[in-house]
Amino acid sequence: MRTPEPRYHALDSLRAVMMLLGIYLHVVVAYSNTGGWPYKQRELTSALNWTLGFIHLFRMPVFYVMAGFLGALLYGKREMRGWLDNRFHRVVIPFVGGWLVLFPLVLFLTAIGKAGWRQAVGFMVTGEFLRYAHPMHLWFLEYLALLYALAVVALRAVPPLPAAERWFRACAASPFAPLVFAVPSFVALLPMRYAGLEDPPGFVPVVRIVAAYVVPFTFGWLLYGQRDLLEAFARRAWAYLALSLAPLTLYLGFVKFAVPKMVSFYADRALHSLALWLLIYGFIGVFQRYLNGESPRMRYLSDSAYFLYLAHMPVIVALQLAMGHLPWPPLVKIPVVLALATVALVPMYHYLVRPTFLGAALNGRRYPIGRQREEIVAVAT
Repeated sequence: MRTPEPRYHALDSLRAVMMLLGIYLHVVVAYSNTGGWPYKQRELTSALNWTLGFIHLFRMPVFYVMAGFLGALLYGKREMRGWLDNRFHRVVIPFVGGWLVLFPLVLFLTAIGKAGWRQAVGFMVTGEFLRYAHPMHLWFLEYLALLYALAVVALRAVPPLPAAERWFRACAASPFAPLVFAVPSFVALLPMRYAGLEDPPGFVPVVRIVAAYVVPFTFGWLLYGQRDLLEAFARRAWAYLALSLAPLTLYLGFVKFAVPKMVSFYADRALHSLALWLLIYGFIGVFQRYLNGESPRMRYLSDSAYFLYLAHMPVIVALQLAMGHLPWPPLVKIPVVLALATVALVPMYHYLVRPTFLGAALNGRRYPIGRQREEIVAVAT
């Protein structure tokens, strides 16, 4: 009889935190003088731009490491057919269904903010809004589906390679592992238009972006086969996070040097890659060290994060519109919008998603309405 696979609570929590950081990013971008966002008020701020650069550096790569690891875990449980069926219902359907609901809503709210109600209705009724079709923040699901498709091809085409597995284990277990894995990430950043990970401009996959995320996804997939190494991550976690401060400081421009443009091109990408892998190892280790046990609070956070991230964008735009007339500076509006968005989204998830077919689609199961009060008490305490 097969031994039941333990639940990786730390990695579930890490994946959830990466999603929730995306909500923070979008609230800040909405009031920042940089970055794309559908609707921005006239008064903006650059005070928190450094947090955008910092979080953007590691958030999606860490998420895709978790996606690779947990995808390999699920493949081991269900094999190919069951795995594909699960990924279709948990990734592809939320991507398509979420986009069909969220994109028109976001475009309608944006049109209200820019042109008023009457023009917004006409914009939607005539179908003009479709000219701006874009995956929005749901692009991560499209690219996750692409990575799963590539995994299927690799599983079918590439036979088991024990020598490659031994090489990966030796590299992943080495104290110098972040430096080793920074090399393929550095190569993947060379085609980028700037020294960082680009967001997709539309629905058509961009090869250089897919290639950049293949690296952490593959690392996560292979790490599942060497999951006993997670304890080594925990032991070295704080050392890696401390070491990340130097490349982060240089990459974010807190300390600047006058160097030729060509040198800067390569140096910035090298610093990004090294900081990225130090943070990947550091964050996995910290979560493995402190959040690897069963926790009702963290389990609830892990379950809710998927919906909260999918649904947050129209809520943020609506709050921007509602607060647009207030003469508050952006640094005041940002925490208020973040707090109000949380207040709006969590009860929506708790009562309208978690016990319904939507909860089954996103979390893999429904939670009966009779347990809701018990869960609230557990999470609160």
